[in-house]
Amino acid sequence: MPQPAVTAIGLGLDILGASLIAIPDARTLFSQLPAGALKEARDRMALIGTRQGDTGFEALQAILNEIDPVAEFGTNNGGEEYVEIVVNSLSGTQSEEAFQHPDFSWGNRYVEARYQESGASDETDFYDVEGVFDAISARERPQTAQLRLYGLLILLCGFSFQLLATIEADTIFSISVAFLTLVAGILVYMYRDRLE
Repeated sequence: MPQPAVTAIGLGLDILGASLIAIPDARTLFSQLPAGALKEARDRMALIGTRQGDTGFEALQAILNEIDPVAEFGTNNGGEEYVEIVVNSLSGTQSEEAFQHPDFSWGNRYVEARYQESGASDETDFYDVEGVFDAISARERPQTAQLRLYGLLILLCGFSFQLLATIEADTIFSISVAFLTLVAGILVYMYRDRLE
């Protein structure tokens, strides 16, 4: 294969790899992916609240359905039909119903999953903020790290193609460079959990 073609392939792989590495930093583009949509929902939940139809709402609701709430008030306990999720701090008096939930205290910060938009607390499930954010991170971070890892592997292949195009050497040297690139790629992939 002629050197200009090999160089072009290498540059193309470099562009693709660098793009994959940069996607998590491009908020609008990243929110189109599952991990980005979940991160968008988390940020929105913490700032102004997220509602049905917002990016990542369904993924966030699915995470809440896997976690036990600190307290469930109202008739809809179960969480399948949330319409709004927000991080909030409540103040008020302890109701008789609140005494049934010893881990719940008015005035503390909770993730509120509401059955009615801007609803009253009697139609809300309350979740531990730290537990929810940890569950979101446990799902979002590995996907982001995997995307960047694949970008790194493609970038590595692109550099190898460029190296092969610029070095006028015999076949043995070219095969050695290709083999070392393959081994490096396999090692990076095998130890990807440590790179996350």
